[in-house]
Amino acid sequence: MSLMLRLLTILIVGSSLAIAGSDTDVVNFVKKKLSQNKGLKIRSVNVAEKLPIPGIKGWSAYVVEADLELKRGKETRRVDFETILFVSKQLIATELIDRKTGRNIRSILQPKLPEDIYDESHLLYGTPDAPHKLILFSDPLCPFCRMYVPELLKAVRENPGKVALYYYHLPLSAIHPASDVLVRVMEVARLRGEKGIVEKLYAIDIDPQLKDEKKILAIVKEKTGLEVTPEELHDKKIEKIILHDRTTARKMLVTGTPTVFADGKKDVTREKYKTFIKK
Repeated sequence: MSLMLRLLTILIVGSSLAIAGSDTDVVNFVKKKLSQNKGLKIRSVNVAEKLPIPGIKGWSAYVVEADLELKRGKETRRVDFETILFVSKQLIATELIDRKTGRNIRSILQPKLPEDIYDESHLLYGTPDAPHKLILFSDPLCPFCRMYVPELLKAVRENPGKVALYYYHLPLSAIHPASDVLVRVMEVARLRGEKGIVEKLYAIDIDPQLKDEKKILAIVKEKTGLEVTPEELHDKKIEKIILHDRTTARKMLVTGTPTVFADGKKDVTREKYKTFIKK
């Protein structure tokens, strides 16, 4: 998530509870909070989706979209912003925690899948007609991803007739900047028709805090044999792919990695694929 979106999120979360009564109340709550930033021009705010919350009565999750203009000095930027609010007949809350499990309810929300989610350009392993489909949002420098993803890739690669894996980039650049370069390298390799680069980059030894593109690319060449230029990293095709994946993550309420959807449903255990393979 960019710094700008994080700041907007903080602005919304700044108020813990408010009185609710209708969709209009939710929209007005968001507008009131956003209007506190004098550098923002609100073009529109609307409720994009209402999600039921399994096991919790009287509350719904509202996905709220805002079309904004952010002014910084002489520069004005258009911003599409989304947030989640939890709403009952009387209250709006920005966070909802299960008292028994301590789990943030956001982690179990199930949004609608975008129509193009199973686009073949994101198919990493398996075939489009496989009976089971996995969607993975990941970052090659996320420590947990580096433990989890190689095993997942191996399992799907060895069972192409059972499972198809659709891979989406979600580099957490604020935490480990080098990941942004690595996911671009993955796409350059894919467009070239190179195979196996994803696994290699999940195993590469590199400082996650490294920001120098040329140094990162030199390490990639040394460790994988793949040579990529800075110009290739920022080709318009690559920029479009990375932006598309970030937008898809936002629409699917994905903020952390690895996040897995199994046959269209969020798999908080990340282990559902094992049952597909055993069948």
